[in-house]
Amino acid sequence: MKRRFLQTIPNQIGFTLLEIMVVVVLIGLSVSVIALNLERDVDQVAEEEARRFASLLEYLRDESILTGRLYGIEINELEGRYEFRRFDDEWGPVEEDDVLRPRTLPEYLELRFDSGQPGAVEHLLVIESLGEIQPFFLTIGGQDFDYVVNLSNTHNIVVQRKRHESG
Repeated sequence: MKRRFLQTIPNQIGFTLLEIMVVVVLIGLSVSVIALNLERDVDQVAEEEARRFASLLEYLRDESILTGRLYGIEINELEGRYEFRRFDDEWGPVEEDDVLRPRTLPEYLELRFDSGQPGAVEHLLVIESLGEIQPFFLTIGGQDFDYVVNLSNTHNIVVQRKRHESG
């Protein structure tokens, strides 16, 4: 009896075309959802970069207070890059601190720097040995918004969001 039962079941090998199409559609939908979630908004990236710069500036301010050294950030607007400097008889790169490694923004973001002071060293943000920072405006431009890092009236480092002016 066992033998007859096994013989009555048709020998089906593989999948039907419908089953394969359903699997392909499900994979396609999954990939689409994942891709949409991974695509990052340009303005979100600009804000993250501005907040990263503000955090690194706070870190550098603390470092200058702890070590009693003069530090700076050299900003290269054309390359969308900034590098950390330390003054030891002359300005040189900070090499032994991985947190203060040179940073480059994604190419679709715009970097602008204004020292806010006439006669100041152009493109160099200076942090004095007691943590004092000269007034400045660093702007990271996204698609619809600019994110401006600067000092508040109480000398705190702040990030402000401003919509691009139309026209």
